[in-house]
Amino acid sequence: MAGFIPSLQTMQTMLKGGAASVAGGAALGAGLLYYGQNFLIYPSGFPQGSRTDVATPMQYNMCYHDVTLETPDNIRIKAYLMLQRQEVPATNGVYQQAHIYAPSKKDVGGEGVEIPIDQNLHEEDLKASKRDILGHSKMSRSQPTVLIFHANAGNMGHRLPLARLFYERMRCNVFMLSYRGYGLSEGRPSESGIRMDAQAALDFVRSHPLLKSTKLIIFGQSIGGAVTIDLAGRNPDAVHGVIVENTFLSIPELIPSVMPYLSSVSFLCHQHWRSSTSVLKIPRTTPMLMISGLKDEVVPPPHMKRLWEIATSTTNAPEVEMEDEETDGEEKKIDDNSTGDEEKLVRRSRRVRKGARWWMEFEEGAHNNTCMYREYWAEVARFMQGFSKMV
Repeated sequence: MAGFIPSLQTMQTMLKGGAASVAGGAALGAGLLYYGQNFLIYPSGFPQGSRTDVATPMQYNMCYHDVTLETPDNIRIKAYLMLQRQEVPATNGVYQQAHIYAPSKKDVGGEGVEIPIDQNLHEEDLKASKRDILGHSKMSRSQPTVLIFHANAGNMGHRLPLARLFYERMRCNVFMLSYRGYGLSEGRPSESGIRMDAQAALDFVRSHPLLKSTKLIIFGQSIGGAVTIDLAGRNPDAVHGVIVENTFLSIPELIPSVMPYLSSVSFLCHQHWRSSTSVLKIPRTTPMLMISGLKDEVVPPPHMKRLWEIATSTTNAPEVEMEDEETDGEEKKIDDNSTGDEEKLVRRSRRVRKGARWWMEFEEGAHNNTCMYREYWAEVARFMQGFSKMV
């Protein structure tokens, strides 16, 4: 996954080398922080091609709906919806053809449920699709729904390998989007705008005929974790579980760590994402899994640790240390195009439970590779299996 601010080193070099004096450097830094922070915080064009090239779920063998959301300020947001089916074929990383479903106006059973029909199907396959739709609908209704918010670079297509783990291995419905100004979505990214995008996504799920009664879990990485915490805090009754990874207390509190020479003008930051405040708005009974890489080079690990302390400050439940997870160098990276020759990683993890709040940390986890450990996904799977007992 792309890092939080990929251009920090370039920015630091420019500021240090271009300032003729301390005062001049401070003025330049203040100007760049105030006027250029949206570019730094939301590098939607990174990596190259991210605004034009968006992978589809079909490339990961997932049937899907291509969804366009419209926000209150009339911005069109692109999204993918993957509904659970009775059978999900296993691919083992091999590309297979999958149908792109275009909803028709016809419903079944008098329930107002649209039949997803691929107009390219042959007649016999079309009949089979209609026969199967009721079974697929029941499966979609019975499984949890995961709403995925990506990091600050790339687009939703870059997170499809993660979506497939939720969809194929944990049998969840999955809804994911590219924020405004990302991928093929319209507009320009900002905190207020992305908050609207996230709310539009939640409203879509809560009004969908197959998903509105399902348990909803929100998953976010890096800045996506801030989006997740903010949305869950504003919709406490609609969200049933939260998973966040390598996120921060707030952007102003992050500046002294990533841009220390701008600490004195951090008050000029108008993009806040104050997760340290929003996390207190999430009911203490809402299950939450927080995952931290202790070698995160972008978001200092104390940010995640402090969020954990805040999130658990309202519960009197005892903190239970789970058995340490350790390998002898045989643990492998998750790779959805796996050939069996993945790089082996030595890793040590720690797991803690406190009421409905779960914590996991990886001793060697960095900002971009924490989610590549198999044990990461084993813990996510345990959380998905156990959260229904906590709500």
